[in-house]
Amino acid sequence: MKIRLIIIAVFLSAITVAFVARLAQIQIFSDKVYYEDKTQRRSFEEAKYGRILDRNGVVLWDKLHVDKEHESKKWNEIYYHGHLEGLSAIVHGVMVSKIRELRGQKAVLLSTVKSRKNTPIDEIVRTPSIEGKDVYLSIDLRIQEIVENVIKEYVPKLSAAGASVLVMDPRSGQILAMTSFNPDRNRYESTVHSFEPGSIFKPVTAIIALENGVDPNKRIDGENGQWHVTKNANEKIIKDTRVAKSFNMQEAMTVSSNIAFGKYVIEEIGYEKFFYGVKNFAINENPNFPLRVSHKGFNRVIYSRTQATQGFGQSLDLTSLDMAKAFSSIANGGVLYNPKLVLEHGIDSAVTERDSVRRVISTTENTRILRNMLKSVVDSGGTAANIKSKYSFFEFAGKTGTAQTIDSIGKYKVGTYNSSFIGFERATDPYFVCLVTMHSTKSGGSTAAGPVFQKIMEQIYLHPELSPAAFAREYASADSLCSDVSFIGHTRTAALDRAKGMRCSIRFDDESRTGSVVAQTIKRDSTGEYLQLSLREHQRNTGRMPDVRGLALKDAMGMLEHISNVVYDGVGKVYEQFPEPGESADRKSIVHIKLREI
Repeated sequence: MKIRLIIIAVFLSAITVAFVARLAQIQIFSDKVYYEDKTQRRSFEEAKYGRILDRNGVVLWDKLHVDKEHESKKWNEIYYHGHLEGLSAIVHGVMVSKIRELRGQKAVLLSTVKSRKNTPIDEIVRTPSIEGKDVYLSIDLRIQEIVENVIKEYVPKLSAAGASVLVMDPRSGQILAMTSFNPDRNRYESTVHSFEPGSIFKPVTAIIALENGVDPNKRIDGENGQWHVTKNANEKIIKDTRVAKSFNMQEAMTVSSNIAFGKYVIEEIGYEKFFYGVKNFAINENPNFPLRVSHKGFNRVIYSRTQATQGFGQSLDLTSLDMAKAFSSIANGGVLYNPKLVLEHGIDSAVTERDSVRRVISTTENTRILRNMLKSVVDSGGTAANIKSKYSFFEFAGKTGTAQTIDSIGKYKVGTYNSSFIGFERATDPYFVCLVTMHSTKSGGSTAAGPVFQKIMEQIYLHPELSPAAFAREYASADSLCSDVSFIGHTRTAALDRAKGMRCSIRFDDESRTGSVVAQTIKRDSTGEYLQLSLREHQRNTGRMPDVRGLALKDAMGMLEHISNVVYDGVGKVYEQFPEPGESADRKSIVHIKLREI
């Protein structure tokens, strides 16, 4: 038995020695892999992005792959018109939206690797890369530049927090220019924010009244300018600024009577019909719109006084998209179009692409009545009489709005307003609807927003490439065109090209300078009147001090808007500045400029 165990032990030892020897031969001498731990890894490869372009094919945004040493993948976003803050915010909103075609499709790669040595054995493309497609916006860069240049002029002039503007083609709902300013954050954003519209909503109430058979000639009791809706002595009185014994609908629109439009809701239409009438305009409904739209919604209210206030634009929440599409239905003869920012069919569809919802004004007669009402606001001593154009070929129609802003606890602030004007040009055949809202102003819609609307519309019409009426420029002298057109923000080449088309005489104050136009002044010499332009390299947010010498105070302050501490003395134009041009100057720097009559 003992001998047998010894034999078995010897046999097992021999087998073990043979196994170890063979394993050593495989692993050490032959360097062959007998067993290998394999791991599969998934990786991704970014696809080339598409570009964002305006309706005419001008590139607004691109995302380019940049190869850098020791850095495998870098992507640079390029905003080709970064000086237009409102446009840059809108373009950014489109870029981050759910437009998958713009981003394309990443390639998915499957690799088999040795887990210890981390070297690939093979690589398989599971999903191929698909390049992003170009996205065309309905925006017209030329109109957007006009809008933002006018805003830059009027916001500091009116001490406003900022401005929101929307220009729409009423025949298609396409948005031609757009800015969305958030006064709470003091910046332009891609989100479309809602606001209490105030009196610019009254035309919507007028449409609902006419569509429900209300006679526009019926006299509405003006209550001597003070109306207790429920006759409750504790109830807050609804007041009119212009007291009258009675109004018909056109008179009420012309003088912007709160009492009349409150009574249309309570006594003539009935709140139930009014509520569904507002809903018929697809308020707060913007399907497939690429940007985020923030609103509280249009809600039913139960108190009679609140129902009345909704008739003149209080106690409800709308966006610029809601107001522009409602006004467009008046301008185009009664059809409601969804606001369109992205052209689904590309540049070839820029003129025709539209998305109709329904007809909201049933007869051409109702359209005619409404247009005449809005025209009377400008032409018949109404609340917007101050924006009547000096050019005979302009026929503005629209509505002013002065809405009190609401504080953090939900109460109206005293003396601070969101001032608006919405309207169109050529009341008989409008091409543009424009809504202007100046945020946190001390003055009303007629003086704060109306002039901004007027200047935007005139500059669009007087532009040689934009005007739908080529005859318009023949009625205006070259001198008047010089004084009315803003070249602020234009490069030297762009200013010269535009001046040539406008028959406008311009000169530069210093032929050696480069950059963009930061100031313009009407001058006269023995040859006649001309427009003097000042060019500067705009060094905002670069940490360097711009050259403001030779500029008027307001233009110098515009160049220095990114610096919080600017001290100045004297009057006239800047002749000395500290720090010197090109020196370090960040947001917290103290800048001192001296002015004198030159």
